[in-house]
This record gives sequence, structure tokens and C-alpha cells, in this order.
Amino acid sequence: MNRIQIVLLTIIGAGLWACSSVSPLYVQTDKIEVNTSTQKDSVLASFIEPYRDSLALEMERVIAYASDDFINKRPVGALGNFVVDQTMQYVVNKQLVQRDDYICIMNFGGLRAPINKGNVKVGDIYKLMPFDNTIVLLKLPAKRISDIESYLRNSGGEPVGGFQLTNDSFELNSNKELNDTLFVITTDYLANGGDRMNFFKNSYEKINTGIFLRDILLEMVEKKDTLVSYVDERIKL
Repeated sequence: MNRIQIVLLTIIGAGLWACSSVSPLYVQTDKIEVNTSTQKDSVLASFIEPYRDSLALEMERVIAYASDDFINKRPVGALGNFVVDQTMQYVVNKQLVQRDDYICIMNFGGLRAPINKGNVKVGDIYKLMPFDNTIVLLKLPAKRISDIESYLRNSGGEPVGGFQLTNDSFELNSNKELNDTLFVITTDYLANGGDRMNFFKNSYEKINTGIFLRDILLEMVEKKDTLVSYVDERIKL
């Protein structure tokens, strides 16, 4: 059951309850098994159908063209690079940050599907990012860098941006020296320690923008005519 169906059923149920003047003192419930043989409610189905059809049309809407396949790979992949770099560009465009030394860290497992060569549809972005993860801005102690380095080496690489990690160095793309503070763009899931990224906990400051990562990707992709994949050496282990 998708979100639209849940909302509609909730509204219908609330309306029926509001129209009733009976205040039951005793409620008896029965377990009803729902399976493929269960008959659907034709009235409810006809009520929901326009919304379902509208959603299906939106998922099929073409928003860009991919010149290559965008695949998720370790230590660096075209898909991870694209997601991270578009997120960072969005944050800058919207002036959510006022500095140029932010880094971005996502998780490999959070990117659930590739972007295949050819027309890119709205539904493709939902497949890539089916979760309602929001973007979070973190201010961390600079000493957390050693924990981040260790994590990336052990995992074999995650989608990252704003820095280069090699066998013996961690360098910001801004060429600024790391002092006492590290600034990070990530998701609410990871900011809370998801995927064992516990180094994001106990930050100096945490700002949840409330903006869905999926919505960022949809907006950024739709602004482009053609998506071009690229793989660099931002992580070289």
C-alpha cells in the first residue's frame, strides 16, 4: 500500500467516524485475512483510481537523458559521484552554507538502483532513492577525520565529495587547512549513526534542512538536458 492509498483510507475512515453519533461502549474485532482472492471495494477503487493513474503518469515523465550508465561502485563510482556532487551543488545554489570547505558523505547502500543510459524518468530517481532521507548539515570536531578515514578504508569506499583520500593523506578540495572543525553534508539517517557511522554523533551543531535528498536529485536532474557520468580518484586506496 503506497502513501497516497494510506492517506485516502485515513481520510475516508475519519469522515465515517465524524458522521456517526454513536459512542460505542464495547468493540469487537475480527481478523480478516487479505489475500489475492479478496474482493476489492469497487467504490473505494473508483475513488482512488484517478490518483493512482496520475501518480503512474508522473513516474513515467522523462526529465533528462543519461549518456552512459551510472553504476554504484567502490571505492568510486559514477552514481555515487553524481549524487554527492549534485547534492553539494544544490546546497551551494540555495545558500544553505556560507563556506566552501564542506565535505559530503553518503552511504553506498543508500543508492538502491542505477541510472541507466537513455531517458531518465521521475520513477528512476524514486528507484535510486526510495527513502525519505533528508539532508543534514553537521559541524564536527576535526579529530573525527581519523574515524572517517578508518571507516572509508574498512568499507572500501562510500560516495563522498569535497575531499580526496589516498593511502596516506586526507585533503580538502578547498585547499584550506583543517583547524578545529569539520563541516559535513550528509543524510539524517547517517547523521544519527546509521550504517555504523557513529562518528557523526555528538556533533557541535546539527541542522536538519528538512529537504528530501530525492527531491534534490529530481530538481537537479530536471535542470539538465544530458547527464554525463564521470569517475575520478577522490578515494584511492
